[in-house]
Amino acid sequence: MRDIIKLSLTLALVGIISASLLTAAHNVTDPIIQERREADYRAALEDFFPGFDHFETEELDEGQFDLIYDEDGDLMGIMATVAALGYDGDIDYNLALDSEGEIIGVRIIAHTETPGIGDVIERDSFKEQFVGKSYEDPITAGEDVDIISGATVSTAAMINSIRQTTQVVAENFLGVEVVEIDIAEVPDGTYEGSAQGFAGPIVVEVEVSDGEIVSIEVLEQEETATYFVESYPLIPEQIIEEQSLDVDTQTGATISAEGIVNAVENALMEAVGIEVETEEEPVEEEPVDVDLGEVPDGTYEGSAEGFMGPIVVEVEVAGGEIVSIEILDHEETPEYFREANPLIPERIMEDQHFDIDTQTGATASAEGILNAVLDALSGALNNGGGGEEN
Repeated sequence: MRDIIKLSLTLALVGIISASLLTAAHNVTDPIIQERREADYRAALEDFFPGFDHFETEELDEGQFDLIYDEDGDLMGIMATVAALGYDGDIDYNLALDSEGEIIGVRIIAHTETPGIGDVIERDSFKEQFVGKSYEDPITAGEDVDIISGATVSTAAMINSIRQTTQVVAENFLGVEVVEIDIAEVPDGTYEGSAQGFAGPIVVEVEVSDGEIVSIEVLEQEETATYFVESYPLIPEQIIEEQSLDVDTQTGATISAEGIVNAVENALMEAVGIEVETEEEPVEEEPVDVDLGEVPDGTYEGSAEGFMGPIVVEVEVAGGEIVSIEILDHEETPEYFREANPLIPERIMEDQHFDIDTQTGATASAEGILNAVLDALSGALNNGGGGEEN
């Protein structure tokens, strides 16, 4: 019995001493870590806003926003400190914007994404895609900014979070007017609206009767099913119950939830005659129909626009078939271009036609290669009207 009491007292004493040592260590190291973070942050401010004089901090639900001023008191821009929900947890990052709302740069502060996969968000090639974009740009994953195959959740989370943050900055600090919808003023009827979700556009149908929303149905969506069930029907139920769009979107699939809310808002805006700004639908050109059997044997050169600039290819034809495709020149980001080359040339040569899948994680680059090959072959058939025979 005495041994048990003695052992218990010893363990309790060891626990007390260990806790004291840990507390002491924390008290010593925490100020050092905090001081280093503050120094790193000020260095980042100097990098994004050279010669800044001071900043003022504003706290919003979406994060911390520092308004950066020069020595004359003029606004140089805003540095946002926010978090995006990635694959393995929060991705803490800074988003720097100038006084016009244009992105200057992105800085990753901390994350727990999978090493070698999700940590591609740290690459300059990924972050630089956002520079120059603003709240007026759609910043759509896979279209305006490339996602990385194998790290779709991590990269798409950053893309969507950055798009939302630019809107928060514009509405709260740059004087961009926020349109308020009075549901009671919406005429009875059924209306359709759409907005960007996590993986693509979300299209909804909203029915209004006697000044109230009585039903919300999602017509189209491209979200991951296991995540989307977290938002639908929870978000429509909240909107109908509260008769308000100011609902809690923290559902485990926040971006999908916000997409539903924004789609409903767009439907109601159009119902009351408020023009909804949407990205102009690209004019689809008639696909070039090239009969390989009519292309003379030879080597031809063609070019087409990729994601970052023109892509130039050399295409060799023999016996009515494409036997080789070589990329001569391009301006694409190497990490993304590897997703499209040599995959797209291989698909073209294997199928010997151009109706191929260009979804590679670098879609714009993939389509650029495809169109450059078509340009070369069209030139071959039109005596130099696009391609050049070597």
